[in-house]
Amino acid sequence: MEKDSLYKGKKTFITNNKENQIDNKKNSKESSRDSSLNEKIHDPDWDIIRSYKGGELEPEWEWAKTISIVYTWVNGNDIDFLDEKSKYNGGYRSFNSRDRSADELRYSIRSLEKYMPWHKGTIYIVTNNQIPKWLDTSNPRIKIIYHQHFIPEFYLPTYDSNVIELFLDKIPNITEYYLYFNDDIFLNNYIHPSFFFTSKTFYPKVYRSRVLTLKKDVVDKVIEENDTRKMFLASKYFTREILREYFDPNFEYRYLLHTVYVIYRDLMEPFRQLFKDEIQLICSDKFRSPFEPHTLYLYQTYLYYATQHEKFPVKLGGQGKASTFIGHPLPKKIDSTVKKYSCEMVPEEISKQYIKFGSITNNYNINLLKFNRFRNDKNILVYNFNDEYSTDISLYQFTEYMISRYPIPSSFEKKDYIDLELAIQPLFEQINKLSDTIENKLPNNYNKKENKKMNEFLKKYQLIMVKNYINNKDSLSPIPSQVSEKEYEEIDFHYYYDPNLRLEEEWEWAKHISFVYYLEKRSKDKNKENRITEEDKLKYSLRSIQKYLPWFKGTIYIITQKQATERNNYFSWLNQNARQIKVVYQNDILPEAFQNTKNRHVVEMYLDRLPGLSEKFIYMKSNQYFINYTHPRYFFNINQYPKFIFKPPVSEERVGLLSEKDQPFYQTHELIKKYFGNSFFRSYRYLYNAPISLYRDIFPPVRELFEEEFYHRMIESRIPSTKDLLPMYLITNYIIYGASQPFYPSYVAGYGEIRKVKPPFLNPDRSVVFYGYDIPSRTVNRNIAVLEHPFSTEMEWNEMKLEELSKSIDYEVMISFVFIKPSKYTSKIKQQFMHFMDNYCKEKSIFEL
Repeated sequence: MEKDSLYKGKKTFITNNKENQIDNKKNSKESSRDSSLNEKIHDPDWDIIRSYKGGELEPEWEWAKTISIVYTWVNGNDIDFLDEKSKYNGGYRSFNSRDRSADELRYSIRSLEKYMPWHKGTIYIVTNNQIPKWLDTSNPRIKIIYHQHFIPEFYLPTYDSNVIELFLDKIPNITEYYLYFNDDIFLNNYIHPSFFFTSKTFYPKVYRSRVLTLKKDVVDKVIEENDTRKMFLASKYFTREILREYFDPNFEYRYLLHTVYVIYRDLMEPFRQLFKDEIQLICSDKFRSPFEPHTLYLYQTYLYYATQHEKFPVKLGGQGKASTFIGHPLPKKIDSTVKKYSCEMVPEEISKQYIKFGSITNNYNINLLKFNRFRNDKNILVYNFNDEYSTDISLYQFTEYMISRYPIPSSFEKKDYIDLELAIQPLFEQINKLSDTIENKLPNNYNKKENKKMNEFLKKYQLIMVKNYINNKDSLSPIPSQVSEKEYEEIDFHYYYDPNLRLEEEWEWAKHISFVYYLEKRSKDKNKENRITEEDKLKYSLRSIQKYLPWFKGTIYIITQKQATERNNYFSWLNQNARQIKVVYQNDILPEAFQNTKNRHVVEMYLDRLPGLSEKFIYMKSNQYFINYTHPRYFFNINQYPKFIFKPPVSEERVGLLSEKDQPFYQTHELIKKYFGNSFFRSYRYLYNAPISLYRDIFPPVRELFEEEFYHRMIESRIPSTKDLLPMYLITNYIIYGASQPFYPSYVAGYGEIRKVKPPFLNPDRSVVFYGYDIPSRTVNRNIAVLEHPFSTEMEWNEMKLEELSKSIDYEVMISFVFIKPSKYTSKIKQQFMHFMDNYCKEKSIFEL
């Protein structure tokens, strides 16, 4: 197939029926110029499309009336949305303008109802557990669809439209053709179904424009610089490369116009099967990546090439990998009517007559020019506005345009929202008339400065009106909370946990989890009178487990740096015969090269080697204590995934200092970036001094992946040093970036060195199906735990802080300490600490002699 074969044709549109394909390269070149419609390109549906004024459809189009329409929508300022998203974007909870909700959906639906009056089918609103406040969901034609209704469980949550678009065909009861709208798509004039379909064969039409120049060196630079503004350039490049590999080595990428898209429901599964490998990459990332192809573009091109084979869908058209792919017959469905699948590629000269792209910026006058152009050019059938503004003035300006351009409410809006808007519309009309008079009807000799002043006054007045309207509209719904529903639920759960009730059946497994401590033997601990020794701390931590985790029946492992003997009096207080206690000498789990190390970071890399360790376990430090009855949900979320208790992300200013101030932390994260990719890495985050819930069977893949770097850095680090790598960060981030996605372990996510590494081999006896995780929010952490409470050398300061702490503790379940200059503690300081801990766990545990 020759270069740019999708767009050959001089007289008619091109379908993939060979009898309609006309080879004309000259016309393909001409199509890149901005020419008007003329005799060179003839649209067989032109007359129908242009003459349609909203009347009754012809009998052959009766079927189109009930076609499903699908919108995707998000309120990016919603606290529940931001809370969930922050767990996957590196801890950032701030609003992203790409997710801005300015009621575009409301006006898009108005344009749909006005300019497609023939449509009587269902309108599906696909959202992330949200419902637009103005939407009347009692209307039987509206169906709210949440992501979990149609996207596979382990693909969620997702913040990538590519993933959402991949599974729209799984929406219950969706028709065999469906129209896909983004919420920033607006109809500008009456739309006949022949805009979407060919009038004879009912093939979907695909609207594209100019060929894009895509160079690898430019794309490599975009990726290297992690330039998010040019991310789509990289995505287009990789899309083109995939299509060349599958269908046509000479394929050229043409710009896909932002419009309404037609999708065959029953071809999405065969499409997913063909691009199975590419879909792994797409769906393993929660966010859109520069490395991932554009799924809708892949689908449209698949539709063009693959359906050319006479034995489609068992055999596929094309010259590349698709030609050797063996498909399957389509499943027969009751409502299936399509006999032949195909599509029509609409030439650029025609496409750009119908469809326009716009963006809203912070420039008021440029926005005004665009608004007037789209409002007045009735040859434009569909347009969109990209959100590229950040100022309130632009928001107010855009809102005024939407209200005045689409003033008639749809039948899908709540009455109180309609009434509020109708009240402001006459004022807008008066202002616009007055502005028009000033511009066009005053005498030529009228003072131009006065004209300008008057226009500026009207503009400001109008913007103030819009601001007041938006405030009044917001007041129709409750004041948004700053705490998400999930946060409320989690906090309340721990507050009201009743330890007298039997542990829920789904949590029975947690009774037998393991706790793991690593006890360092410090020389300074010999001064037991003054120093709060590691063993002192451990006693209280063990007591707190027995007292406040009454459900716990599992094993507590204590890894020792030195082997306990009668001679060294090590653990003389510990009842090592207690059924739940196992003391393990570190050399018993360490490789020979690391024997006798005094470096905690080395030992942490081999915790999974503890004999009999549970599949999920809790790694504790001796300065962590439970102070209230604690449910397993403190360690695991409602889906029983481990919680990683991270601090907020390190600021950009502080990141620049990390290479000097905290080399191990910085080096570890640089290694993570190296393997998973700069564009995939979200943020630098410290773990709180809190229990870490871990998967046993993730340790071997982590060791294997980082083996060379870990060995090189740690082999001579007999004690903690600036060269260290930090295993807890390697393990938690490996789960976050690589393992917590549906294709693991056969596919590990990421775009860096990980792509050169073979997939890991996991324990075949594991029961974990999906290696999920959770990261509690700052609000949750503050309400259910006191983390890293300082304990100093100053008794009065300690007393004041401990008294404040005692008064403030209510339902918090645990506390951890940071001991400041512990070598300078006195016996009184030690007694002060022990007295405080006696308030919570004074009685000896069964683990003590």
